[in-house]
Amino acid sequence: MDARAMKAPKLLLYHDITSHGTIPAEEAARRFDEQLARISSAGLNFRTMQEYLDGRLGHRDVVVTFDDALRSFHDVAWPVLRRHGIAPTLFVVSQFAGRSDARGVLMGWDEVRAVAEQGVTVGGHAATHVPLDEIAPERMRREIAQSTRSFAEQGLPVSTLAYPFGRFNAETKAVVEAAGYKAAFTVMNGGADRFEIRRRLLTGGESPAWLRLVLSDRFFEVRNAARLMVPARLLKQDQPIARSRWGAQALGLAEVEPRSGDAHEREVALEPTNNDS
Repeated sequence: MDARAMKAPKLLLYHDITSHGTIPAEEAARRFDEQLARISSAGLNFRTMQEYLDGRLGHRDVVVTFDDALRSFHDVAWPVLRRHGIAPTLFVVSQFAGRSDARGVLMGWDEVRAVAEQGVTVGGHAATHVPLDEIAPERMRREIAQSTRSFAEQGLPVSTLAYPFGRFNAETKAVVEAAGYKAAFTVMNGGADRFEIRRRLLTGGESPAWLRLVLSDRFFEVRNAARLMVPARLLKQDQPIARSRWGAQALGLAEVEPRSGDAHEREVALEPTNNDS
């Protein structure tokens, strides 16, 4: 295994610690609080995204990230993180923030700005949460450009981006770098350079044994060895993303597509598809 990977800080990825509302908020907060305490008791140090970008962290350091800017981050996870003195990074889907039909599920721009003022680092998560390696190159470029403009308009310039579903390809990486981002993050795959940085996926309720494995310096080595024993067709993350799992469709919202050439948004009625593979 690459010795640099053994010395790398640990980037953790969460989405919704309530598992989309199936776990009561009080229970989810309790489990998350216990998990953060276990991480601290293991001798690991919670650090910030800026410290990571500055190259100041080592393998005993941890950076917490959350994708999607779901309301459960604002209402449940963030209060717990604040009690622990942890300043996480929140990756926001720019065209979903502030949509009136998404307010029950997603944070609005006012809430995003509020947590940013309280210490949360904000990053981009594309414009409409589509798998960037599966859409047409022109739309992929619009996804990134529109997201970048939207944050600037909101007074929240961003320097990092998380690929929706952790999906990327060489062209996506080149476009992100050309747009001025300092780093881009995947889910579990990648690791070759600063535009495919791997994160360790957690839910907030893992058992102590599983948490120890995820936090291990050899976690990705173990994971990659295990993947060799699984047929490629069964590796979910390597398969095409079904349209029903894309951001707007998964939330039951009208799908939107970023408009090329200016900072305004327009809703586009996309043709239905029967291809859910």
